[in-house]
Amino acid sequence: MFDFFNMSDNYEQRKVDNYKDGELVIDTCSVNDSDEPFETGICHPKYNDGKWVIVEMYSNKKEAKLGHKRWIKTMTNSLPKELKDVSTSEIKKLLDYIS
Repeated sequence: MFDFFNMSDNYEQRKVDNYKDGELVIDTCSVNDSDEPFETGICHPKYNDGKWVIVEMYSNKKEAKLGHKRWIKTMTNSLPKELKDVSTSEIKKLLDYIS
């Protein structure tokens, strides 16, 4: 548990891709605290009070790259009404447990 602490200093090594446009940030990277080793997160003031929403998880880097491109297309075409957080990270489980 708490493997997420090991990810704080190596983002550049874990990064698959990152997209920024104004208030929109789409980030895809490898993680070590979820059910899948890669995930895409979206940060925008319209969703989750401007905090990250993990929108998709992937089993390999190739899928992660394709998913990242798909989310850029989705989010720049027209912002969806809502985003569903699919995170299975340890920190999310902990926060869900205590809230």
